[in-house]
Amino acid sequence: MKKVFEPEWGNPSLRTIVEAEFPEPVSLVPVAPGWWLLLIALIALLMRVIWRRRQAYLRDSYRREALAQLATIKDQLDTGNHEPVRELAPLLRATAIAALGRESVSGLQGDDYANALAKISPQQDRLPVADLQRLAYAPLDELGEIDTESLIAALEGWILKHRRDYA
Repeated sequence: MKKVFEPEWGNPSLRTIVEAEFPEPVSLVPVAPGWWLLLIALIALLMRVIWRRRQAYLRDSYRREALAQLATIKDQLDTGNHEPVRELAPLLRATAIAALGRESVSGLQGDDYANALAKISPQQDRLPVADLQRLAYAPLDELGEIDTESLIAALEGWILKHRRDYA
């Protein structure tokens, strides 16, 4: 069998060229101490951001629970069962206690209670606390005169938008 590429094959002037060697691979580890300090600072900043988001998530867990309960009440009202409207006032009170603390809210009634709720949610209209109290204790046949849909929407808005002191 005949060889295709014999030693004399190709350009004879290129046979004397010696190929250059490749340099050492560049390390991905930073050499200067300033880069290490920057890396440590970025990691610390990232950890702080993650920690703060986690704390905010845990701190607002009562909001998620209240909104879930409110969604359950809405679903039960959509099926025609009007008994769950009695749970709206206790839901608001429990949410306010979680936001402000038991000492600040538990003894308040009437206008004082409405003022305390309005104080932590100034950008929103006042909640009709009297209607909520009437829904909690009035006979079910008298509840037709109260607009429960707008009341639930106002309650949902308050749960979402109220602010509290995070001491």
